This record gives sequence, C-alpha cells and structure tokens, in this order.
Amino acid sequence: MPKSSSPSQQRNSQTEAYSAANPISRLYQAGYQQALSDFAVTDLLNQICTHLDDSDAAWSKRHPQAAETLAAILIQAVTANLNGNILAIYLESIRHCSVDTYVTLAKLSLSSPSTDLPPTFPEVEVPHFLYGDRLCWTSRDEITDWGIVIGRFYGFAPHCCGWRWCYLIWLDSNSPSAAWVNADIAWEDDLEPLETALSL
Repeated sequence: MPKSSSPSQQRNSQTEAYSAANPISRLYQAGYQQALSDFAVTDLLNQICTHLDDSDAAWSKRHPQAAETLAAILIQAVTANLNGNILAIYLESIRHCSVDTYVTLAKLSLSSPSTDLPPTFPEVEVPHFLYGDRLCWTSRDEITDWGIVIGRFYGFAPHCCGWRWCYLIWLDSNSPSAAWVNADIAWEDDLEPLETALSL
C-alpha cells in the first residue's frame, strides 16, 4: 500500500501545480531564485547541504528543510553578532577592492542558540490573533488554507531560532487541506486575517 503524503507535501504539490499555470507566480519565483543567488544564499545552502551529507546523509534526506532552517539561523546569528569594528573592516576592504580582510568574518564569535523559555515569560509579546479569528496562510497568489483560531501556544520556532506564538486552526470545509485533515498549526508570521487576503 503506497504511503500517503503529509498535509504539507500535498499543499506544496498544489502550490507547484498552481505556479506552473500562473505566469506571474513563475516570474516571482524566477526573481526569488535570482535574489538568493545574488546574495550568496544559494552558495550557503549548498555548503550546508554538503556538510549535512558528510555528517549524516540519511537524516538530512529525511529532513529536507534542515538546510533552509540552518541557513536562516546562521544569517540571524551573524546579524545579531555584527559590530561596528567588523563592519568598518569590510567597508575598508570594499573601498580598496581587497579581499584579504574577508577572513575576519571567520573570527566572528557566534553564540549557541538557546531553546530555554525566555526569562521574561509570561511577559512576552502579545499575540496578534484571538480565538475565533478567521485566518489564512500568507501567500503570493497561491492556493492557501484558511480557517478559525481554536487555540494557541507559545513555542520555540526552529526556523527563526526564537520563541513565537503558534496557532491551532480549525480548517474551513472548503479549505484545500480539509479533504485530509481537520486542523493544522501555523506560526504567527505565516498567518493573516482572511479579510485582508480577500481584499488584495
């Protein structure tokens, strides 16, 4: 008996089918891929995939999003640890077209990510959405799910290496994924009011 695909895999296949039939979406994807290449994110992802394959190829194949998660964490860590001295060195190297000082970044000390509950909890950011709010997953001209908030929790979000509000959404019967699942969860940044999406 063939293994059934997960809701996220089915949602991705729907999105890919929609993108193939939508020239605006294809154009957006082409620009997105070019931006990843221009800002060396593609190279970073390739390096991470190489190291993942070297350390545990079987695990990385079972977790295809791991490379993207690691790339996001590394970029956030570099951003959080930059200081004026490091930037001054790089600006000087750009002015003089010198690559000799680029190795300075290797000395940048990155702190290990902590999954501990924030010390200020429960004094954290107020959730944007309330029980009963009608929300949908954010998208750019793509088919997306929608439903009503029936719960929420504060959890560690690996993709951004920090704590965020996560919502339990009871899917509308007409929502694409409702054919195989009644409810799904989503991080706050991935949701928007359904009325906002309909007005765009």
